[in-house]
Parts: sequence; structure tokens; C-alpha cells
Amino acid sequence: MKCPPFTEGRSIRAFFQSAVASFGLAILLANAAVADGPSLVDVPGAVEKLSTRAQPLAFSFPNVGSLPKGGHLQGVQLRFYPESKRHVAFISHDSQATAYLVAVEFPADLAGAGKVLHVHTLPSDGKSPPLRHAGGFQMAGTVLAVGVEDNQQKLRAQVQFWDVALPSDPRQLEHLTIERLGVPKDQTAGAVALVERPDDFLLAVANWDSRAIDFYASTAKDLFDSKTRFEHRLRWTSAGADTKNWQPDGVFGAYQAVNLITDAQGKLFLLGTDSPTSGGDALDLYAVELDAPPARVLRKLLRKSFTRAAQGRFRFAGGVWVEGSRLGVLAGPRTFSAQTVLGLSR
Repeated sequence: MKCPPFTEGRSIRAFFQSAVASFGLAILLANAAVADGPSLVDVPGAVEKLSTRAQPLAFSFPNVGSLPKGGHLQGVQLRFYPESKRHVAFISHDSQATAYLVAVEFPADLAGAGKVLHVHTLPSDGKSPPLRHAGGFQMAGTVLAVGVEDNQQKLRAQVQFWDVALPSDPRQLEHLTIERLGVPKDQTAGAVALVERPDDFLLAVANWDSRAIDFYASTAKDLFDSKTRFEHRLRWTSAGADTKNWQPDGVFGAYQAVNLITDAQGKLFLLGTDSPTSGGDALDLYAVELDAPPARVLRKLLRKSFTRAAQGRFRFAGGVWVEGSRLGVLAGPRTFSAQTVLGLSR
């Protein structure tokens, strides 16, 4: 796919990188890095400090009756758009027929009501049964990575990448699509995480109930380059994990969403949103060491418990929000209604 110009929805970072290459304006890239780069110094400390009470993010959905039937919310991400001085929440949803995304605009201070900007159908692969299940997902800059899977036979999935620089006009980066096919439940993509690193992007894809996580790395830093691909690097499995140094327990949850973040020193962490059957919600934090033996790639550091009610549950939708030095975690209700309320703890 030809890289679109900035005015047609290309990400700000990609535009800046082109400017640097063409004109040598290094200051532009430096400013972009400051805007998008991680600044969390103490990730475990930031997780521990999260409020257990959620701030409601309410929005109206006038045409909610026209949405595809069935399914529930899956993942939620929040991003600030400085050029339009607004936050936009992206929410994934499955249904009986198709997977889709909803973009909701909120004021810059997140203090007022939101409004739906766009409902976007995520394409299937033309096969039957369709890839109708969109799972938990993550954004890196304006690039959104989401898994769509066959949740009937559970044999196949795609990881799709979308540029959402213009939230009401997502553009698919088709050259990055990852096809997954295997035995039932092994190559699904129920939760997908994406994070930027100094030289590439790292992708994590969790299969059915997050029993295994496959890590992929991009072959180049520019995701808009049609030659860039994601290549498989390693697989971690919960069954084969060495849990003797995990805290506070050795349990790896059936996470609805997993997200990757880095701290200011470049250390890598994975967070999973869990809703155990015993009640309540929890956010589990793992250190990620990709160079360790496979059994020790993930090491559990802590578990943060939440009480959820009106502002949604992790069992329906969850996601981590990082903005500058702020960390937050989002949750959602089972499905959309005329008045929908998300919850943000920070």
C-alpha cells in the first residue's frame, strides 16, 4: 500500500520522519519523540498508585439500534489529539456477523460528555466462518493493532493495523497484516498489544484465553513503508512458565486485554486486565525480558485490585492508557446503549 500523505490521515510521526529525511530538520523528529516517548519512571509504582475508583466517561449513542447484533465490548484505548484539542476513545466490539470499532470524542480535560464520531467495520478474510470477533487491542501513536478472529471454529485470525490519525477515517496498513492459522484456539488473536521501541515496534498476540503469547518485531521503524513487516520472534506459554519468582501469586489470567508499555529507561512491561469469577477486577503487571529463556520471558510483579460497577468491568472491555507521565486503566460495560459509560482509573 502506498503511504498516504499527512493530509489524508498519515500519522504525525511518519510525517515528521519524512520531513527529516527530505530536509534534514532534526528538530522536528526530536520534538515528536518528546511528545510520544515514554516518561513513566516507575511503572510498578504507577500501577500501585492507580485509584481503585473510576472516573465516568459518558457518551450518547443516538443510532445504537443500527449496530450489528450480539457480542460485547472487547478493548478500549484513549488518545489525545493535540491538533484538535480532544481525546478520542477507540472501542472494539464483536457481533454475530462482523467485528467493528467505535471512535468516541471527549473534551481535552475529559470532564464533559463524549459523542460518537465513527463506527468502522473491520474486514474479514472472505472465508467462512467470518472473522467476526475483535479482541482487546492497543495503539502506538496513531497506529492501532487489533486482532480479528474466527470465534466459532477457532482456527484462524488476522492481526490488522489501522492508521487513525483521522479518527473518522481509519486507513488500513494492509502490508502489515499478520495471518494466523492453526489447531483450534492456538492461533486466535483475542488480545493484541503494540509498543514503540527505539529501533522497531514490538507486537504481542495472545491466543484463546491468553494461554500463549507470540511476540513479533517490525522489520523497520517506519510502519507506513510498504516493505515493513512483522516477524515472529518467540512464543511464551502459561503452561510452560517458570512462576517461582512471581508476585503475589503464580497465576496468569485469561486476560480480555493485554497491553505493552516501556518506562523511561526502556524496560518493557506487560499488563493484563482480569475479571476472576470470584468477583472484582484486577490489573496484573509483568516484567518482559525477551532475551531470557522462554519459561522466564514474563515475570509477575504485582496485582492491583479494583471495584467495578456502573463504569464497566474488565470482563467486557479493558485497556491501559499512558499519556506523558500519567497512567490509567479503562473499563467498559457489556455493550453499547443510548447512554454508555466507560470508567477511567488513574
